[in-house]
Amino acid sequence: MSVGPTSTAPSSGTSAFGRGAWLGIGAGLICIAVVVAAMAGSLAGGGSGGGHPAGSAASGAGSVGASGSASPAASGPVDVASYLLPARVAPALALTDQDARPWSLTADRGQPTLVFFGYTHCPDVCPATVGTIGQAMTSLGGAARAVFVTVDPARDTPTWLAEYVKYLPAGFTALTGTDAEIASTAAAWHVQYAKEETGDPSNYGMSHTADVWLVDAGGSLRAKFPFGTGPDVMAAVVRSVQADIGAAGTPGASATSTTSPASTPTPAPSEANADDDITPAGVEIVSSSIWSGPPGPIIFTISINGVRLDDPTMQPTVQLATMEGATASGFLSATVVRPPGVTAVSFVAEVPVAKPGVWRIVVRALAGGRLLQGDAVITAKDPGTSAAIGAPAPTVHTPTLDDVGGDHWAVSTDPAPDLRLSSTSTTDALAAHEPFVLIVDSVRFKVSPVCGRAVAMARYLQDRWPGVAFIHLEPYRYSVVTDTPVLTGSLGDPSLADPAAGWGIGGDPWGPLSVPWIFVVDGNGTVRAKYQGVFGSDDVDVIVSMLAAGG
Repeated sequence: MSVGPTSTAPSSGTSAFGRGAWLGIGAGLICIAVVVAAMAGSLAGGGSGGGHPAGSAASGAGSVGASGSASPAASGPVDVASYLLPARVAPALALTDQDARPWSLTADRGQPTLVFFGYTHCPDVCPATVGTIGQAMTSLGGAARAVFVTVDPARDTPTWLAEYVKYLPAGFTALTGTDAEIASTAAAWHVQYAKEETGDPSNYGMSHTADVWLVDAGGSLRAKFPFGTGPDVMAAVVRSVQADIGAAGTPGASATSTTSPASTPTPAPSEANADDDITPAGVEIVSSSIWSGPPGPIIFTISINGVRLDDPTMQPTVQLATMEGATASGFLSATVVRPPGVTAVSFVAEVPVAKPGVWRIVVRALAGGRLLQGDAVITAKDPGTSAAIGAPAPTVHTPTLDDVGGDHWAVSTDPAPDLRLSSTSTTDALAAHEPFVLIVDSVRFKVSPVCGRAVAMARYLQDRWPGVAFIHLEPYRYSVVTDTPVLTGSLGDPSLADPAAGWGIGGDPWGPLSVPWIFVVDGNGTVRAKYQGVFGSDDVDVIVSMLAAGG
């Protein structure tokens, strides 16, 4: 069976706004306005915010992906300590504000700051979080401010943000920048984000970390609030931190002596090896999930002076290094990948990473007779018991429509399912020696802000790759009462379905609340890539394209 894609290529998403985009953002601004207006009404007393059930838990221990924990609103004394972080200097935050002026956290101290990463076209999580932050600032009587950092700089220009902030509560600053600036800022804050193509160039989505951070008046990172934390909780923590600083005597004094090693710049390996014959290059990581353990894919791009190099003749090599600059591998060859119908070139290196944590990769390549070298920081996740990259895929059967007599409610909680995603089982694909992509996600039972988005993305990718089986697996046990799925257990403690458990996502450090997951399996039945939490369509498109080309 052919695994080639259709001729319709995904858009780069950088085209100018069209009428549909204006309509989309108009709806988003209306949503913001409704949330803000609600502050003066029934929402003034607090609440979890965001429309997600209180008590739903985080996406997984140790994950730097989108936090799905929805903390209940305070109904009694707030456990402030549970939100606090060890005081350290906040990561760098220096971008361009809505007035097209440079703005930096270090140059604008003096007031507690709530920092949130999102995008203006966001239909749900961002408006809810902005509303919650606004309520917290209102409760604090103007004693705190907020910074909204876009993860979608292509659409969120200063001109656009200037209109957006008109609908936000007083005290908000909106920041944007170049792709490279946003990527480096997000990495410094351990924020993940990825583009989700939908087939409509003006209507793509962004999956992103949904936490809110508190930086005190002296520039110290002091607390992190998971998605769904109530405004009263945020306000209580801010007041506690302010009181702590007041007792210490000098705002931020504790931070100057407790800076963590991670916040202290260390020389990059490329700087240590630089000489006059090397041209500095930019390296941007595309992979939204990188795993410790056996060699796994790291997707990256190369640029010079901010201009991406889409040269398929380059043959980059990659070396893993510690943050202190010690080498952890030899130089490994990377595969050049240009998905059909796409002009952009990506590179894939399969790199073994000894343990979870923060690492650096050094990239070298020849281009136009010049030796390029650059580096980038990566964060390797702990795979736990999830199906291992490089190992045979689990042989557990995933249910199909044929298995349940054509009743789509029995295999999908999506009210308008794409039946193609339930027509093939993983065991069918393994027996036929055909590649497949398994999507473990739920549209109805959302235990994190990103739940349901993987299913939507799979529809787009299935159109791109009609010869590859995209298989949707509902992660949880449920029963169907007439046409309504009813969860076994609760959103805070759901029961994994046997096939999902068979792929190992229920063990430490993840657990049943860590969905969504995606696994990419080649025609030999080997797991070649996997993603958890936040991921984008480019990740999967590049890997499937590599497999289709025999990689």
